[in-house]
Amino acid sequence: MLKAILIYGSTTGNTEDLAQSVASGLEEGGVEVAVKNVTAADVGELADYEVVVLGASTWGDGELQDDFVPFYDRMDNLSLAGKKAAAFGPGDKESFPDTFCAAVDMLEEKLEQCGAEISIGPLKIHTETGDEVDDAIRVEARKWALGMARSL
Repeated sequence: MLKAILIYGSTTGNTEDLAQSVASGLEEGGVEVAVKNVTAADVGELADYEVVVLGASTWGDGELQDDFVPFYDRMDNLSLAGKKAAAFGPGDKESFPDTFCAAVDMLEEKLEQCGAEISIGPLKIHTETGDEVDDAIRVEARKWALGMARSL
């Protein structure tokens, strides 16, 4: 059984909510998943898993969620060669169309720079600022992750 680590950063709880749905989809697809808040994760742990999934929301002018920045910076010079990877996160397309889910793009680019193979396109979820994740979004996240699991 493939082992995945899913690391997320969440300020309002939306990315944490999405992370649980993504983990559910991966598990449904037969992948064993460890889910960690980025504040409790160490970059060195990534070596212990075949699959790396990162999730963060986008803030300000297209920046990573604050808690994720130190982890992201510590990924410099990390080798993820031979690992499968993907990125996800929520953003507000209507209020911030030019930077919608820019953090997701940053995470995917970092994974590629580290040598990981992106196994599925990024999951970018529109949530209006202040709104919570609803059931339809949870289903979309679970299906995305199930598709990822089936592609591994």
